[in-house]
Amino acid sequence: MMRLRSFLPFVLALAPLASGCKKDEPPTPTADQADSAVTIASNKGKLPLRTPLAPIPKIDPLDMKLYRLDVCYFGTLTLRQARDAYLGSLGKDEPSEKKIPSFGAPGTPPPALAAPPKSSAAATPAAPKGTAVAAAPTATAAAAPTSSVAAAPTGSAAVPSRRMVDAGMRAPHERNARSCTLAQGLKEPAMPEIDPALATFAPFALELARNIAAASVYYQREEYKKDNFEKGKELHKKLVADFAKLDELSEKLGGSLTTWRKEHAPDPSKLDEGEKLALAAYDEARGIMLSLLPKKVDVAAYKESVGRLEKAVEALKTYGTNKADDPWPKITAPSFDAFVKAAKEAEGKIDPEKGVAPDAYLSAVNNFTSLIEGKHRALSRALIAKGQVVEPRAGSPALRQPPMRPQGTTEPHVPHPPHPHPEGDDHQH
Repeated sequence: MMRLRSFLPFVLALAPLASGCKKDEPPTPTADQADSAVTIASNKGKLPLRTPLAPIPKIDPLDMKLYRLDVCYFGTLTLRQARDAYLGSLGKDEPSEKKIPSFGAPGTPPPALAAPPKSSAAATPAAPKGTAVAAAPTATAAAAPTSSVAAAPTGSAAVPSRRMVDAGMRAPHERNARSCTLAQGLKEPAMPEIDPALATFAPFALELARNIAAASVYYQREEYKKDNFEKGKELHKKLVADFAKLDELSEKLGGSLTTWRKEHAPDPSKLDEGEKLALAAYDEARGIMLSLLPKKVDVAAYKESVGRLEKAVEALKTYGTNKADDPWPKITAPSFDAFVKAAKEAEGKIDPEKGVAPDAYLSAVNNFTSLIEGKHRALSRALIAKGQVVEPRAGSPALRQPPMRPQGTTEPHVPHPPHPHPEGDDHQH
């Protein structure tokens, strides 16, 4: 009894709190809160709605075709480097245990099946520290390369480390070759000076790029151990045959494109100042890239062209400091800087008789292709800034908002239409 009396004050103190909990009602939601609650409930378990479509620049069909053509021609110049590396690593021989081909920069050792015999290693005296070791001369390839990329030392029975990563795997051969196919698909405007050469080169380049990719994977994964080089020799025949045609078909396309540009130069009076400066620098960069292609490079002329490019880029960047909102210097300046760096590095790796070193050549090609992409992005942003965009058609699904559904109802999922890239690119990088 005494214990009950001691708990009585505590129970009486809690009684008002218990009664208060029963009487308190949740606040009445406002209209906006009610709509939000219904929306959240109705969308529960569903993916969020797509964001509105970004503005799509209205690019002139000619500009789009020239962009594709530039990536096609200049981007596939990496095929020449892959050709020279492959033939240089094999000489006149087929792939075998003694000679594993490489698509990397010529001069880099190909992957090997096994370590060299101890007797061979013992018979070869070690070179003094800091002394360059000359590669033993061997027979040249049946289809001798004619580009300015310096020829590779041919393969030998002495096999080096297998940790080498083939640089050819990093060259975007197939992606650039697909730009040829895209350019060929652009029927408007018709370019009778270029279209015939493009129609021949586009399927050729794509097939060659795919065969290079297949062979690269085949040797990187050491699949030759499973089939005793059966697939490797089959690919070898296709590659050697196509490598022999590469320069001729590539030069026809490049020559027709260069001639067309000379005869159809843009009117400077119709260009904005930023675009005018960017195109002037781009013309200098394109000239530098073309000067690296012949087997014999005029070193003095090359240095002068690099100097002109540096001045043109500096003028573009100076203009950009006063026009920070202009997309031309803002977007293209980094790409120009990267190409200038690659061009200056190549300057010190040019042999007047043998051409540019393969690693410098590949760097120049890849950086110039990136510059082409940067120029196209700048054009797209400039058009958007001017309001020159493609207006979506009325009633387009992208413009219609889904109706509000009552809480608890469902509807079948309808996939959204593909989101076009605002710059019209396939955008695979």
